[in-house]
Amino acid sequence: MAKDTIYFDSYAHIGRRAGKDILAPWGTDTLLSELERCAIQGALITAHVGSEVHPDVGNPLVSEACRQHERLYACWVALPHHSGEFPEPGALLEQARAQNVRALKIYPRAFNFSVDALTLGPLLDAMQAEGIPLLVECGQQGSLREQISWPEVQWICKSYPGLNLLLQAVRFDATRRVLPLLRAFPNLHIECSNYQANGLLEQLCADIGPEQLLFGTEGLEKSLGAARAFIDYSELSEAQRNAIAGGNLARLLNVELPKPYAKPRQDDAVLARALEGLPIEDSIVIDSHTHFLKKGSKGAGAVYMGNADVKGLVERNRRLGVKISCGSSWTAIVTDYELGNRDAVEGLADFPEEFVAYAVLDPNYVEDWDRELRYWYEEKGCRGIKPYFPRMGIPYNDPRFDPWWKYGNEHHLFAKMHMSDNFTEEMHDLASRFPNINFLLAHSGWTWPVCREHIEIARAHPNCFLEITFTSVTHGTIEYMVEQLGSERVVYGSDAPMRDPIPQFGWVVYADISEQDKRNILGLNMQKILNKVRF
Repeated sequence: MAKDTIYFDSYAHIGRRAGKDILAPWGTDTLLSELERCAIQGALITAHVGSEVHPDVGNPLVSEACRQHERLYACWVALPHHSGEFPEPGALLEQARAQNVRALKIYPRAFNFSVDALTLGPLLDAMQAEGIPLLVECGQQGSLREQISWPEVQWICKSYPGLNLLLQAVRFDATRRVLPLLRAFPNLHIECSNYQANGLLEQLCADIGPEQLLFGTEGLEKSLGAARAFIDYSELSEAQRNAIAGGNLARLLNVELPKPYAKPRQDDAVLARALEGLPIEDSIVIDSHTHFLKKGSKGAGAVYMGNADVKGLVERNRRLGVKISCGSSWTAIVTDYELGNRDAVEGLADFPEEFVAYAVLDPNYVEDWDRELRYWYEEKGCRGIKPYFPRMGIPYNDPRFDPWWKYGNEHHLFAKMHMSDNFTEEMHDLASRFPNINFLLAHSGWTWPVCREHIEIARAHPNCFLEITFTSVTHGTIEYMVEQLGSERVVYGSDAPMRDPIPQFGWVVYADISEQDKRNILGLNMQKILNKVRF
């Protein structure tokens, strides 16, 4: 499948950056090592300092790195020329050509300039004439990665139809905004390191074709393997896969594809399967953290999900070799636990061997705990506990939850625990009082601070486990969990279909840990937890 595909990363950084966690890997040599380990043959790079300080500081670092390393390709940060601190467009592009710079990137919010014809028109006119693509980050609203608005994207695409615009860091919940724009403007492109929407690549290829989709990693912030796996495990034709993985970026930059690596020795059978886009079939794979909607649904709230019912969830997970998906209803955790639990029971009937249900119970509405517990667990077959502080608003160790915890302790159930306002204290209390419940600390790999907090909780309680999932697929956190606690205390979860499960799976299979560690995380640990449930 993927063995002959060339992977050309459209979104990577070099150099120091502000706010780096003390544990976060960095450095050009580290980036190059990760590119080779994940069989990614080249990367288009910018320097963090180019956007955080000034392009005059960052751009020379980029050019020097690219002169030293043939697998790195230069993208300079650009500014409008009006203040006199940056060359006029003609002179800038002449300098860029001289140093083999193939793309320019702008940071309108960071450098406080307007996205309009008066400010950017001369630069965009020149780039359009020269065929130089423009890159800009379009991430979460209010974050440092939100450098442009959707109306501004539309203005650029409409005003400069010959200018190729690549949006980076697009969020997984942007589909309803970005899809009309992609349909209307063939000069608009997106990379998918952050845009991990469920079934995204297949849907967009069917809708607009593969030409506007690019492979990107956001290395070294994110796991490079997570991004590569998204290409390999999606159901694409060879031509579609080759275009997205590297062909489209090479075309936009007007360069040849990077050269393949020499075939490496591969002693890790899990990674070998992943590099081919093949499911893991020789040991159990269990997704401990999924959600679902009622039959036929494709979205909820702000998020378009695509095939978001239990059937869609199970079928997507089969591509990875997942044998069991453990899920809680989106409807149940957000608003109405009874309606959502009914969807869970329907899923259990449809997929009794491949689906395990978390029951959701909201103390704001439960009137008879004994009746509810017997009904959802003993009569209907749910096995997991799923409270949800962000919507219920009740601390997990509030006495109103105690009937559920006591029941779970009696039956050795497992609980998936999203963070709350006082999470550490609540988990120390619950894990001590209810030792027979196995608590899965959700989103443990989200950020380095969250990772450390959850490790300390789990270190104190053998019935606490680190569940990994988050769109951030933070590079290095899984390795750190294994180093600090051992792989027997970490479980795989994907949060599908809010996110596509593939990048979360890739985060594990490409982690720099042993093959046995990966097998433990992917399913062996969760199998032991499921086996402890008593009814």
